[in-house]
Amino acid sequence: MKKTAVIPILLSLLTLSLPLAYGTTPPVEGCVTATCHMGMLKAKNIHPAAQPCDTCHQPLLAPHPQKSKKTFKLTEEVPGLCAQCHPLSGTLKHVHPPVKDGMCMTCHDPHESTEPKLLARPVKDLCASCHPDKMDFKYVHGPAATGDCTSCHVPHESNNGRLLAKEGADLCFTCHVDMQGELRKKVVHPALAGGCSSCHNPHGSAVKKFFAAEGSGLCYQCHPQVEEKLKSAKSVHAPISTGQGCASCHAPHASDADKLLSKTGKDLCLDCHKGFIKKDQTVLHGPIQEGKCTSCHDPHGTSYDMLLIRAYSPEFYVSYTDTEFQLCFACHNRDLLKYPTTNYATGFRDGTRNLHFIHVNRKDRGKSCKACHVVHGGANPKLMADKVPFGKWSLPLKFVKSATGGSCAPGCHKKYPYDRKTPGKEAEPEKISEKDKTRAR
Repeated sequence: MKKTAVIPILLSLLTLSLPLAYGTTPPVEGCVTATCHMGMLKAKNIHPAAQPCDTCHQPLLAPHPQKSKKTFKLTEEVPGLCAQCHPLSGTLKHVHPPVKDGMCMTCHDPHESTEPKLLARPVKDLCASCHPDKMDFKYVHGPAATGDCTSCHVPHESNNGRLLAKEGADLCFTCHVDMQGELRKKVVHPALAGGCSSCHNPHGSAVKKFFAAEGSGLCYQCHPQVEEKLKSAKSVHAPISTGQGCASCHAPHASDADKLLSKTGKDLCLDCHKGFIKKDQTVLHGPIQEGKCTSCHDPHGTSYDMLLIRAYSPEFYVSYTDTEFQLCFACHNRDLLKYPTTNYATGFRDGTRNLHFIHVNRKDRGKSCKACHVVHGGANPKLMADKVPFGKWSLPLKFVKSATGGSCAPGCHKKYPYDRKTPGKEAEPEKISEKDKTRAR
């Protein structure tokens, strides 16, 4: 055979022998065969970079891996390799520890997965492997119950603490869109400045609505002065004492009324205290007229009966002392009960004879204010009662007002007139103006 004929044959043999040496990795079909890597790339989700394999692995056609190795050498170490296609910003404040430590495969399978985003396991199980907090609450937040942790948390990096997708209440507004409009009201609960988690556990709770504590106990965490006050209170407002909670009167998120009240002024109180103000009661006590029940009552609890903020005897007869009438003296001049004669302290006088003093300022069987006056509203001027209690009976007061005095004829005494200008004069009934009918003077 001629030497020139041998050369083409040798070149052909050399070409056939190339796959047995180092060179370019064959396409994925060459890696995944019936005898090599046969279990790879059959899952629902396949890493695009896995086709071809040399996107991540160094090209090697010799037998591999070597006996002393269990992995195939990568073109670059992780996380640098992953960052070639999945770069992080590197500017956000909080980075998930596996990402920070370059451990991408703590969460992701590099080749394939039955889970979205090539996750190594379902999100719930994957997160629980490092965050084993129990979720066996009686009430579990929807995303936590379904294992959808990424509804609230960003898995790689975030500017917000705990890798939250948004800051504070803005995160909650993603689902609770109705609350966004609610918080445009005049008064917003200060606790919301720190986000909804001030009151709600974001994962779950033993209490409805994921509250961090039961009933009023939740509110006492920020309002301990109210709790302390109620410990020594003689009378406690029913919503608190019966366990209905603070939300009976207060809106927990926002309100157009002061102090987060769910309604304005007396309208809130009259929701429960029906019948205290009737349509025929055209003369209203000043605080009621102004819608300020709290002028006399504490809305939480006090050391006095009927949630009163100061001393006021509930008895019909009471020995007079200044302390027994503290509530009334908060607005009314105490001089009206101090002097037996006066020409200025009260309009209830016959000449200068102080009839308030005579009725009330007695050591024995002095009358309380409510003996003659109604405290909320009535149909008579000066908030005079229609009837006066006397033992088991309720006797007509028969009060008549005149321009300079008046008269009354209850069962406890005969008819007595009084007149500031002409003592002892029989008073002519005064025509009550519409203005007087709508206010208590």
